[in-house]
Amino acid sequence: MLGMRIDDPGAMRALAHPLRIELFERLAIEGTATASELAALVGATPANCSFHLRTLAKHGYIERVEGATGRDRPWRVVDIEQSWSAGERDGSDRDLAARALESSFLEWETERLRRAAGRPAPSGWTNALATAGATLHLTPEEAKDISERIGEIVREYVPRWENPELRPDGGRPVRVFTATYLVEPAGEHQR
Repeated sequence: MLGMRIDDPGAMRALAHPLRIELFERLAIEGTATASELAALVGATPANCSFHLRTLAKHGYIERVEGATGRDRPWRVVDIEQSWSAGERDGSDRDLAARALESSFLEWETERLRRAAGRPAPSGWTNALATAGATLHLTPEEAKDISERIGEIVREYVPRWENPELRPDGGRPVRVFTATYLVEPAGEHQR
């Protein structure tokens, strides 16, 4: 994917926190918001949100809205897309940070999927959303191709975040999550 490429271990660790992931997404949905506004949306205190927002800002994920003054200055997302890769599984600082981010991100996504599955679909959304999975025999090149093609489809809709006038009537924020991973060989327990 394009967008912000996260390679710094400190930046990976900064995002590897469930509340920071949630604050980032909620801020992306809202466009701009203060710590107090976000606190009401995520069920946390303004002081706690402010701390986590400053951490996200320190690592370049969000920034203050220009021209805003006063105590409660709003924040905005710098780049809606982030990507990272685990790289070599070598126990290095970068490897451990990437694993922590991956783990936090997957836990966050899994919990959101569980909650979404338990809610009834609003009018007009029945059969519009799906959960699917497939176990395929692929080469590394084919796996990369699938990921890139999905990314291309997703990127078609990304401009709607920064340009609300592009959003269609009746549209709502929809989370698209994909993952590719190697299936563990039968009888082997890899760590």
